[in-house]
Amino acid sequence: MKYLPIGILLGVLIVGTYVEGTYSDRWGKAQSEKLDQFTAAVDRIPKEFGHWTSIEDKVDEEQFKASNCTNCISRTYTNREGERVNVYLVSGTGRHVTIHTPDWCYVGAGYDIVDGEPQQYTDDSAATLETPPEFLTAIFRKEDPLFTHHIRIFWTFSDDGIWRGPRMPKPALGSKPAMYKIYMITEINEVNAEVSKDATLKFAREFLPLINGILFEEPGSSPAAVETS
Repeated sequence: MKYLPIGILLGVLIVGTYVEGTYSDRWGKAQSEKLDQFTAAVDRIPKEFGHWTSIEDKVDEEQFKASNCTNCISRTYTNREGERVNVYLVSGTGRHVTIHTPDWCYVGAGYDIVDGEPQQYTDDSAATLETPPEFLTAIFRKEDPLFTHHIRIFWTFSDDGIWRGPRMPKPALGSKPAMYKIYMITEINEVNAEVSKDATLKFAREFLPLINGILFEEPGSSPAAVETS
């Protein structure tokens, strides 16, 4: 480096500092047009569709504010068979959306990961999406005095309608100017049950194509139709 001309060296340092500062959000939150669109779209996610209806779940406003994300929904969807899926969907910059994931926050809340670490799972049965969604998933266990509580969580990220579940989300997606993250959570009784038979995947095969038409809608286009039969 010491043999580089002064001008080139300064240029390298300036560019490097700018890139690092932008990635780390050192210069402040950049409210890009895309981020504004993503933030507004979250409010249009339907509370009912197909055979699923929902109730709103309480959001810890202080924790959400601390996450530096821009919008969220937290709901429990139930179908006619009594299957229930808790959905938590957030928008924000890639840096903020990828920081807090279930393997970090649920473990911090007293859960253990049964399988040791999250596993990647691609749902090839999701025929209504051009690219099969990829998830990270794990079973979480919490010991209470009277019983042991087991939940399975699927989580995934997208900034373009393709849902991804990289093992290291922040290096892979942290530089994105706008992104969504979804948790889908079910209580389970059989720890060794096949992942492919989890009620969450049944829900996701209907939910993800529906919300893709809302979350990634081109500005000025007509709102996506919602089936509520």
